[in-house]
Amino acid sequence: MMHRSPLSLAGAASGVLLAVAAAITGLVRRDKALHPVGHLGTGRLTVTDPAPALGIEAFSRAGTRPCRTRWSRSMGLPQGWPDIEGLALRLQAAAPDGADGDLLFASTGERGWNRYLLTLRGPGRFGRLTTLLPAKAGGRAVTFRLSPQSDPHEGLPPATYALDLALGTGDWQPVGSIDVTWAEADTADRFDPITHPLAGLEQYAVVEGLREPAYVAARAVACARPTTGGRHHA
Repeated sequence: MMHRSPLSLAGAASGVLLAVAAAITGLVRRDKALHPVGHLGTGRLTVTDPAPALGIEAFSRAGTRPCRTRWSRSMGLPQGWPDIEGLALRLQAAAPDGADGDLLFASTGERGWNRYLLTLRGPGRFGRLTTLLPAKAGGRAVTFRLSPQSDPHEGLPPATYALDLALGTGDWQPVGSIDVTWAEADTADRFDPITHPLAGLEQYAVVEGLREPAYVAARAVACARPTTGGRHHA
């Protein structure tokens, strides 16, 4: 019989509660429970300050690689209400098996203690986003951050973001940047850093237990709405 750590069990219990909430939301709204409407983007990641000691293949050497992005307001609240800003990043051929790998970012605080706290933003407001919950690389806890480097245009998100990382609650260190061309259209693709991890980046058991049940529930009740359908969410 497999024994699970107390942290893993705590994450799983919390994840089940989030899964129930996500399922109810999706059924009532007859839409995706999480991140229901967004904008698709295509672009490239440019690594200027590699971090080879962490063992994350995508960030181990300088260079560029194609990426896809999706921006959304996480809870899908009515237009005009504040919401949690979200950005999904998919890096080409960055997974352990050579497939694409994902990172998910959300609007959070900036300091060592509040970078793990979600922050609401008003419509048309764009700001810094982090991966919220740390992952493990090179034996260290790692969090990533995206910071806008350009202004939004015609209601679409910024086209350039700086990418940084922090070890534990330490200072942010530069990694590179992403440049994105955004579209009004959305995508039905699912972004998930647990099923599509970056090579060299490992999710902590408590984080996996917290996140994955909610993702599964949201996918199970989702009704396909692959475009914005007139509901501009920026």
